[in-house]
Amino acid sequence: SMGRLTLNILLSFAQFEREIISERTRDKMGAARKKGKWIGGRPPLGYNIDKEKHKLVINQKEAEIVRKIFDRYIEKRSLLSTTIIMNDLDYTTKQHTSETGRKFGGIQFTSNGIQLILRNPLYIGKVSYQGKIYPGEHEAIISEETFQKAQSILVENRPDWKMTKRAKHIGLLTGLL
Repeated sequence: SMGRLTLNILLSFAQFEREIISERTRDKMGAARKKGKWIGGRPPLGYNIDKEKHKLVINQKEAEIVRKIFDRYIEKRSLLSTTIIMNDLDYTTKQHTSETGRKFGGIQFTSNGIQLILRNPLYIGKVSYQGKIYPGEHEAIISEETFQKAQSILVENRPDWKMTKRAKHIGLLTGLL
């Protein structure tokens, strides 16, 4: 009995220590995001990582692709049209090689991928953390005005799904006709 009690006490302290470490790590990463720092992960299209300063730096070749995506979307007002144009021009998503040598990206754009780029505040020099936007340490690729135009078009184009909640039969064109 005494051995089981001691074991359970030790396991409880180990669990407590793991939770404390997890909380501290989460808090530290949150504080870094609020300061506008890049906290890791794959770099987004248009940026590379400066490994010495742990900052995002603009990749000029990819930044042109990002600018074209925003310009085409504002011009065409359609995710699908923008996706088709970017793929017809043979542009691909960012290719990234991990430290283990595994390759990611380098594929054709999808409508969802284009939408993620258009919604990302990183491209105006800001970072998002828990639904709030903070000034970032990196340079902006596009202007705030261009970003806001794209956001307003995205909101305009969003389908109204209120009808489908009440509908008995949901069809492909429900709520559109």
